[in-house]
Amino acid sequence: MSSIEFIYFDLGNVILEFDHSIAFRAVSDLTGLPAKQVDQALFDSGLQQRYETGLIDCTQFHQQFCELTETEPPIESFLNAISNIFTVNGSIVPVLTQLKARGFPLGILSNTCDAHWQFVFNRHAILKSFFHPYVLSYEAKSMKPDSKIYETAIEKSGVHPERIFFTDDRQENIDGAIAAGIDARLFTNAQELVSQLKQRGVLINF
Repeated sequence: MSSIEFIYFDLGNVILEFDHSIAFRAVSDLTGLPAKQVDQALFDSGLQQRYETGLIDCTQFHQQFCELTETEPPIESFLNAISNIFTVNGSIVPVLTQLKARGFPLGILSNTCDAHWQFVFNRHAILKSFFHPYVLSYEAKSMKPDSKIYETAIEKSGVHPERIFFTDDRQENIDGAIAAGIDARLFTNAQELVSQLKQRGVLINF
């Protein structure tokens, strides 16, 4: 019998693969700025982190980018440029399919921003088909590995933390989950995930 009653997945580089350099080049095309300067304006300044923590909304994010870079890209084009960076990790789909077929509730626990989430949710049916609830940093006003977002995830799951399994591609986020009482393991590939689940009595073929 499985010790797991609920499974949370990280979004980026687990369910969806992504490449920030695509966004840097796309925003560079919009603004005429070098891609490196776009990277600095978004990440070195802390702007993206504020956005993903829900401290600023889409309009404020765009406005502050414009102020930092002295550019004026149209907001819709800008948000699309920073968001069109994701592709489905095809190797994870058979695992999700079998977990759903066996009745396991699956959720997403992710550091993300409003623009990225709206973009992927509207384009990748896998997110609507397999997952609920969604614990998103910009809504929770907390980013992994801060304790608050894990507390939110536990509450939304409706089960005790030790009955939750969580996988993420960043070790600091795994450590944060473990500190909150969640059974968490680093995601490296789908085969290793299946092995970790089997150790907990979740038997699926892969």
